[in-house]
This record gives sequence, C-alpha cells and structure tokens, in this order.
Amino acid sequence: MPPAPQGVAGVGAAAQRLLAAFDAAPREGLQATANATVLVVTGPPELLPWADGVVYIAPRPDAPALWLPTTRRPGIALDLLERALMRRHAFSPLLMLPEPAQLLPLSRLLPLGIGLATQIRARWDAHAP
Repeated sequence: MPPAPQGVAGVGAAAQRLLAAFDAAPREGLQATANATVLVVTGPPELLPWADGVVYIAPRPDAPALWLPTTRRPGIALDLLERALMRRHAFSPLLMLPEPAQLLPLSRLLPLGIGLATQIRARWDAHAP
C-alpha cells in the first residue's frame, strides 16, 4: 500500500510546470526547495498541486529520513538504505529520485510564497541553455 503523499517533485520540464501551477493558484502551508533541474514541494496532501510529469513523494515509516516516490520501493530494506545514505551524506532528510537518479537534501525547505517562486524562476532562467 503506497503511503499518502507529503510532497511532489518535478524534474526538468515537469519542474517548470509544477512551478507554474503556483502562478495560477498560490497556496499557504507549502514548503519548497529546488536545484538546477528539480523542484520539490512538501505539505498537506490536499494542498499539493498536480502538473504533468511530476511524482508524489513521502517518507516511509521504516525510514523516516528517506523520501521516495510513493509508487516506488527499493528492493532492499529501507532502514538499511537510509542508514547507509545518512552516513555518506550529512543531509537529513533526503529525497531519492530514480529517474534521473539523484539524491536531494530536504533540509533547505523554505515557505513557498511569491518571493521564493520568483527566486527559483530567476535562477532557472539564469542557468538556461
């Protein structure tokens, strides 16, 4: 049984569409973090937007510092995977995205408002090819 979503993540064009969802309907109570290609938004499930290509994410009870897409479960024990990742990375919690494979620290989540959305968009535009 998949866990209830506690966040949503978009990569590449899906990240752009996810950020655009907040232009149409900004929501209080959400937090976000981003890098050059990924946008992660966390918060109550009823506030999480949908955009084409995004994945819902959540931690698991047996590995609360490890967030995964709600539809994925690695073939190894999650508590062992979490422990190994926490030893190697000083971040807690971490989001593990399988495609493209990457680990993202969730320790830098900030309240998602117009200011943060504008900053994310400006950074993406500055690094656009």
